[in-house]
Amino acid sequence: MICKNCEQNFNGNYCSNCGQNSNIRKVDYKYLLNEIPNSIFQINRGFLFTLKELFTRPGHSIRAFLEGKRKNHVKPLAFILLTSTLYVVAHYFLGNQTFVDDAISGFTSKSEVENSDLINWISKNQTYAILILVPFFSFASYLSFLKSNYNYFEHLVLNIYITGQQMFIYFGFSFFFDRNSYLIMLPLLLGMLFNFWAYIQFFNKKNTFKNIVLIIFTYIIFIIEIIFGMILASIILKMLE
Repeated sequence: MICKNCEQNFNGNYCSNCGQNSNIRKVDYKYLLNEIPNSIFQINRGFLFTLKELFTRPGHSIRAFLEGKRKNHVKPLAFILLTSTLYVVAHYFLGNQTFVDDAISGFTSKSEVENSDLINWISKNQTYAILILVPFFSFASYLSFLKSNYNYFEHLVLNIYITGQQMFIYFGFSFFFDRNSYLIMLPLLLGMLFNFWAYIQFFNKKNTFKNIVLIIFTYIIFIIEIIFGMILASIILKMLE
């Protein structure tokens, strides 16, 4: 068989020279209907497989990804971009506030800041704001689990997948609760419990109690980072005025 991409002879389903699939279909409406979800969102394999793995065995699946079993997983950045965008868009279409909106409203109501450029940017770019926070949380987890021999970037991948799955949990609950429901905190609570579950599985060489203590310590470091970050940002903004 001759590859239509590189014109090399090969046997099998894929070209041994360039890797192109031997089954090349004519571009028609069926091709587009099949390729749009497969190529853009990887729905049939990567995205749904990753969701399933993170719902059933989050820590084990992320550790397997870091160890090299990556073929069936959607890439971490693509995963968190898709799930966080789904969450934010769903809330805007439903006319609800996201938890970022709630945090901003609470911050502005208890402070003298009303029209900060930084706050306005966060409100309008919530997906990016969520992405910006993940490296800080990853640094906190890296410090807390320093003896686990995972480098910072491995912690970053771990927390990108966890945050992405949390966004999907929040996205799912956005259709069921309004802002006045007393159950509105349930998805946030489930998101935090999911974080604990994923960490306990991921760092399974440590005993459960020690893992819980280190996770709590991670949250404490993260809060300290946010406080110092907000103070630093306020100082910089004042200097630029």
